[in-house]
Amino acid sequence: MKRLFTSLVILLLLFVGCNQPAPVQGEPSWVINPNQNGKIGAIGVAGKTYEQTLSSQRKLAISRALDELTLQQGVDVNLKISKSEVLTNDNLSTKMDTQSKYSAKSKITAHIEDVWKDKRKDLLYVWIVMD
Repeated sequence: MKRLFTSLVILLLLFVGCNQPAPVQGEPSWVINPNQNGKIGAIGVAGKTYEQTLSSQRKLAISRALDELTLQQGVDVNLKISKSEVLTNDNLSTKMDTQSKYSAKSKITAHIEDVWKDKRKDLLYVWIVMD
């Protein structure tokens, strides 16, 4: 009886030990330092938007990253976001217009270097670097 009890305890400990969740991977190094390997970069972060879609979250993160990069380079940025909601016969429709105006003496070109999703906080990070 004592052996049976000891065997059950050992099996239980093995089962519990093997059933641990995988460790959460840390954020990429570019989240803290977007200027790496001689590249000038910027980060845009966005949470879930009112539309609750990944594409709208991605667009917002890209827009924020571009705004940050242009500010670093001394470019004036005017961003206008307007949102309107209309309720008709219990149907809600939402419309969002985004307009950005940039003025600069030189042209800035950039590309998306990497994207990272923080699943715990439901945040999307976009890293853009200048070409």
